[in-house]
Amino acid sequence: MKRFLCIVALFLAPVFLFVGLFAGAIYASGEWRTEEEIAARVAAGEPAFLGLAYRDNTRYYKHLVANELGADLLVLGTSRSMQFHSEFFTTDSFYNAGGGAGYVNEFQYFLEQLDEDKLPSTLIMVLDQNFFNGAWVGTGSMPEFFDYNHYEFSWKSALPEAIRGWAQGKFTLRGAYSAHPNVYGMAAIGRGSGYNADGSYCYGSLLDHPETGTDVGFHDTYDRILKGIDRFEFGEYVHEPSTYAIEALLAFCNDHEIEVVLIVPPYAPSVYERMVESGNYGYFDWIMPILTELCEPYGYEVYDFSYMPDTLDEEYIDGYHGSDRVYARLALHLAEESETLAGLIDTDYLNAALAPSSSPLRLAQ
Repeated sequence: MKRFLCIVALFLAPVFLFVGLFAGAIYASGEWRTEEEIAARVAAGEPAFLGLAYRDNTRYYKHLVANELGADLLVLGTSRSMQFHSEFFTTDSFYNAGGGAGYVNEFQYFLEQLDEDKLPSTLIMVLDQNFFNGAWVGTGSMPEFFDYNHYEFSWKSALPEAIRGWAQGKFTLRGAYSAHPNVYGMAAIGRGSGYNADGSYCYGSLLDHPETGTDVGFHDTYDRILKGIDRFEFGEYVHEPSTYAIEALLAFCNDHEIEVVLIVPPYAPSVYERMVESGNYGYFDWIMPILTELCEPYGYEVYDFSYMPDTLDEEYIDGYHGSDRVYARLALHLAEESETLAGLIDTDYLNAALAPSSSPLRLAQ
């Protein structure tokens, strides 16, 4: 029996060593750390770059940090709001809570669950066009409460994912074991993608190697437009329940003395042009008139950046996510047009970053 156990041990030793290497890599990367811990570091003013690969707790994390910081200037929206960076603004009290809302009624849920003294004085709300499309809203329906979708770290699921990711070249063991102490998560280690301390998002290696993306040449986006699926559903009129949600949201902001700037975010120019040419997105024409009417009683501002011809297709991550450069230009437009934000936007920084002689705008951890 003793001899048998020795043989089994020798046979299994390489397996345990192999698995142990990846367990160590996960540990070294900080993938296992809690959102509460990282949020506390951010709130304390410490550098922290968070890019988790094996669970998505974006909404939970962004709400934690927003409630810790109580930033005077808050950005709220989906992933299409994440390219507003603190460097764009003159205030030191800024946080980008992009990812904190997935449906239009979740904006109010997010704000209602902040402590009263943590509500912002100025709110930039980025309202995706598909929020107003009944065909898209109907695919998931607007939630009746705010669901954090919180997932705990699990070694059981993380280990096979890490081995698979390594085999696919998503990270190296050397990179994981030599992780910077202020960088947390396997996505941050492997791809350099994740959330900066100000809440903005960095796409990491995708910026240097766009050919590795999932929407090269916008082929995936064009396919969605052709089929009318996945946020590009066809629609003629605005979904009325969405307007009711915004009406209630604006009233909430007014009651809590929050200045609001509404922004409809950009598509890549060729994508927007294809959508308009298709004739299947008539509801676009109704968004601005309705938002303008809803904002008018409170003096809130609303801007439509759906089509930005002063940007280039190659400045977009995919068909509907603009890069840092796109949002830098958008911020410059706001500096010229917005009374609410004019004094808060650092035009000197933005102009210098976008100057032809400057190096490519790159904002990361």
